[in-house]
Amino acid sequence: MASHPTPAWVEASQLLPAAGDPKDFAHPIHQWQQVHSDADTDVVHRPGHYHHPPSCPGGPAHQSTFLQKLSATWAFELLALLVSATGLAAMSYVLRRYDGQRIPDWGSLSFNTLISILAVVSKMAALGFGFTEHGKNVIDYKTFDSGSRGVAGAAQLAGSFKGRSVATVGALAIILGAAADPFAQQVVHFYDHEYVDVSQAAWIARADIVDSLGPKMDSSTWSLDPIFKANAITALFLPTQEALLQPRLNCPTGNCTWAPFSTLGFCSTCADLSSQLNRTCETHTLSDNVTAAQACTVAFPGENKPLSLFYLADLDFPGSSTYMVLNSTLPANSIALRNITWPQTIYQSIRAVVPPLQLGGTQNPYLEAGGELANSGVHVLHVNTRFIASECALSPCVRRVQPSVAGGEYHEKVLDAFSDFGEYRSGGSIVLSPPWEAGRSFTLHPAWLNAVTATFLFGGQDPLGGQLLGTVTTEDSNQAIRVSDIPAFGASHRQNDALQAVFYANFTGTTCPTPDDNVACSFRALGAAMTKSVRDTAVSRNGTAAPYAARGDVHATGTYIRIEWPWFALPAAIWLLSLFTVVVAMWRSRGVPLWTDSALPLEAALSARAQMVKVHLAGEEGSGLRILIEGH
Repeated sequence: MASHPTPAWVEASQLLPAAGDPKDFAHPIHQWQQVHSDADTDVVHRPGHYHHPPSCPGGPAHQSTFLQKLSATWAFELLALLVSATGLAAMSYVLRRYDGQRIPDWGSLSFNTLISILAVVSKMAALGFGFTEHGKNVIDYKTFDSGSRGVAGAAQLAGSFKGRSVATVGALAIILGAAADPFAQQVVHFYDHEYVDVSQAAWIARADIVDSLGPKMDSSTWSLDPIFKANAITALFLPTQEALLQPRLNCPTGNCTWAPFSTLGFCSTCADLSSQLNRTCETHTLSDNVTAAQACTVAFPGENKPLSLFYLADLDFPGSSTYMVLNSTLPANSIALRNITWPQTIYQSIRAVVPPLQLGGTQNPYLEAGGELANSGVHVLHVNTRFIASECALSPCVRRVQPSVAGGEYHEKVLDAFSDFGEYRSGGSIVLSPPWEAGRSFTLHPAWLNAVTATFLFGGQDPLGGQLLGTVTTEDSNQAIRVSDIPAFGASHRQNDALQAVFYANFTGTTCPTPDDNVACSFRALGAAMTKSVRDTAVSRNGTAAPYAARGDVHATGTYIRIEWPWFALPAAIWLLSLFTVVVAMWRSRGVPLWTDSALPLEAALSARAQMVKVHLAGEEGSGLRILIEGH
């Protein structure tokens, strides 16, 4: 190696003496030994093996600190593995605790953030290990040191030993550690799921008694509750609008469920008599020139023909025809419903099944561009036209229902109904005791029953006050349709708006189980509206406490956690590789000083000595550098 001029400051420098030779501190330097590093930098040392000096001239004797003594053991590595295991255990506990659960609300700390923190703690602690082995070249210690400083260094370390050293396992752990964070994030997945929100309340009206009255008619009689009448009329005019028939309820999220419960109300009972109708047709002669008209009669069975209608099955005949008739009678005159005790009224109807928009006079309300009506079709009744006959009645009943609200739409499933209250005696109450409600009674108050009779809504032959009784006819070859009531003796016909609404109602399978039978569907809607009145009165007068309202569950949609446990294998594998590396390194390094991340690993004492030695770079550019150790 080329020589370099000795700098002036060296004259005042001293070499560190060998152990047991303290007098050498008083003599100047006489010789240097140059030890080349891989960076072509000369480190000047005195020949011989260095030992820790007993003291330094002009300063106190050096003593190792507690941390320095610990660093010469495996305490930090073992502690790091313990911290890593604790992080893994904590992460495993949190993942298992919230797997399949709603994501917790921890304020500013999110679930993902906590898992990331635990993953980082586990990874960083697991990779804090060191290596010490016998018989290595000096340059190998640099490879070991760089191997713990990133993926590139770990790859270099693994390649240098080609799997022949335990250090390769540690290097693999470091390389896998680079993927720990993405793997930790793949462990947790989120999905939306419905849950019961106990912080919110759902309720729905129910009733045990009917006793709501209107203003007094005289000193002893009340009128019917105006709200009750309004709900019944609404059902007659808008029978397909089920939203108007639902009871009062509270469902904050638009998704609620209730357990089955019982409530007092009114039930419609209808019997289909279509198969029992009698139809007779005969040729009807108007004049010598018109002899082809068929005149038909459709009637209920029986000699007295309790209900019938007449129509002409000919387009050219300018006579009258009836599309529908609806009347009331006593239970003694009914065909199928004979056990009605209150009110004593049976409704009988016959109706032609024809599309309303094809009837004469029924036009599309929108006009074409030229101002003409969009639909000008005329329907004619035929000999084989289908007719539906039914008998219906309304009675007090107890319904066992199971309501629900889904997407803001109300649904109510009727599980059972009970209407057997025995024989009704005028002036008394009606009490129903269904078998599934042992010891519980549902009552219609006598004053309410008297009010129904007094206001004629349910009085006499017609519980609906004549609002549905009437006929639907044509008198000009189906060019126009007239809906009229059935007038009292000597009175004239009047237009029947309620019957018109029922006749033209467009029921579907979702609004009625028997959509072709408009009368049966309308009575079903009427029973629901009357039940709504009874149930609403209970909560409007008494509040939503039990028993006036039934409590339900509020369903909300929240974010839930699903743990993909296979992704947890990588953090666990990193910890196991780290554990294996440390255990093997501890076994092989027995009696050898420990090197973890020190830049001066050649001797354990050299680290302590380096704290006292001052050095200086000397030399010229291009000719190499020397590290000169300045004496104390």
